[in-house]
Amino acid sequence: MTSAQALHQFWSSFGIPAYESTTVPDDVNTPYITYSVATGYLNDYVSLSASVWDRSTSWLFVTDKADEISRAIGFAGKTIPFDGGYIRLHRGVPFSQRLADEDETIRRIYIDIAAEFIAV
Repeated sequence: MTSAQALHQFWSSFGIPAYESTTVPDDVNTPYITYSVATGYLNDYVSLSASVWDRSTSWLFVTDKADEISRAIGFAGKTIPFDGGYIRLHRGVPFSQRLADEDETIRRIYIDIAAEFIAV
């Protein structure tokens, strides 16, 4: 499994579809997660991001999902194996923030991740 596949597997583990930010289908239904993919090598730190999207007038679902992601990463980080090494995900600062959209029924929470690559 490549590092990109490992990241996809992680983001897909939250019970809603996950798409790399550059490959979101035109006809996608909410809720879903979009995420960035970047790679590194031994002891490289890479900035990654994700967004949780929903169509609602309430922030409850996206807030709960961001909290679920935060718990999955934990205080010490989350290690994800892939062929050739590991990615250690850490919560960025700020970890999450609400973003406005032109469509007032779209709720989006942006998530900041620091990824440490332990790979050769």
